[in-house]
Amino acid sequence: MKKLKVSLFAVVLATLIAGCSSHSVPTQQSSSLPVITSLKTISDMTEVGFEWLPVNDENVIGYELYRKDNKTGKFKAVAQIKDRFTTHHVDSGLEPETTYVYQLRTYSKEHISDSGESVSVMTRPLYASVPFIQAIAGLPGRVKLIWRPHPDTSVVSYIIKRADVGSEKFSQIAHVKGRLNAEYIDTSVKHGKGYLYAVFVVNGSGVVSKSSEIVKAVTKELP
Repeated sequence: MKKLKVSLFAVVLATLIAGCSSHSVPTQQSSSLPVITSLKTISDMTEVGFEWLPVNDENVIGYELYRKDNKTGKFKAVAQIKDRFTTHHVDSGLEPETTYVYQLRTYSKEHISDSGESVSVMTRPLYASVPFIQAIAGLPGRVKLIWRPHPDTSVVSYIIKRADVGSEKFSQIAHVKGRLNAEYIDTSVKHGKGYLYAVFVVNGSGVVSKSSEIVKAVTKELP
């Protein structure tokens, strides 16, 4: 029984290894494989979408997407697309307002195509924060912040950051959920002290905006 289990395990392991190796991309180039020359792009703040014409060569089994490293200047594989009938892909986790260079290559079981054309695309800049913010001081043991709700309907929440006057080292003190919420009351303040406040908006993808205008409030002294 033990020998049978060991044999079955060996068969399963070999099958898994064979399956993995069948999906690996070859490194040897071949000029006989079609080169992608119709790569179109569309960008967002942290993503780039790609579209290309389908390849009819039956030797092609998939595509590999390369992105140039902005530090080293070398291309690195960032995605393996395992179906030649696929014509769309999205590269995520990018930096806003940054230029990226890509190449898309076809591959067969034995070879990968030449590099072909490179495409350059810039991600969109971070959107601005709320268009209006005000800090209301003079209240007992608190500072009230009000702002105008962000007009972009993809916004889902607001991050409130605060710094002591003079240090300007901001720390997050609250996360207000809901685009239409437009108020926060800070009760963790000391009497007779100055504070700086900034509001950042967050969209549904978790992207955080630029800072709002920084506003100042000085709390009321104890009587």
